[in-house]
Amino acid sequence: QRVGPTSYVLATDISASMLKLAADAAREEGLTNVETKIVDAQKIDLEADSFDAVICQLGLFLFSNPASVLRAMRRVVRPGGKVAALVFSTPEKNPYQGIVLSVARRFGCNTLPLFSLGEINTLESAFRESGLTNITIQPVSFSRHYSSTSEMNRRLKETAVLRTPFEKLAEAERQQAWVEIER
Repeated sequence: QRVGPTSYVLATDISASMLKLAADAAREEGLTNVETKIVDAQKIDLEADSFDAVICQLGLFLFSNPASVLRAMRRVVRPGGKVAALVFSTPEKNPYQGIVLSVARRFGCNTLPLFSLGEINTLESAFRESGLTNITIQPVSFSRHYSSTSEMNRRLKETAVLRTPFEKLAEAERQQAWVEIER
């Protein structure tokens, strides 16, 4: 809606199932200016200088070299265009995921590096290393509200990135971990 009827949005991901969700959401909103394409963010095979903006929403932390992904994003954005990335802050500022992943690590579970870019200077360094200029880091706060801790726990368990670390635990350990998270 924001780009208007004469422009379009290209949603990319390496996951076809994620792209299907994006396409379905666009269709449900009646948007006809949204395309999807499977693209590896480390090797963006799109024409250089072809987009006004490139946005990476909660994915930059997945890469071992975020600056190389930002460099690939910079290559496809037009001069004067914008590159933006939404990342998670530090675990202390994000207890919703921070507590879950902390408990998961105590139980010996492997977790994704959700907070690897959470320090402002770490994220800014990745942008600078990529060659991007005029960098602005803007913290954004939001709160989640639940009717109970049980409801919160249920929602956490529905989130794949937070549920997955516990899947290899025995049932008793998994239940113990979720009790500890709820506490």
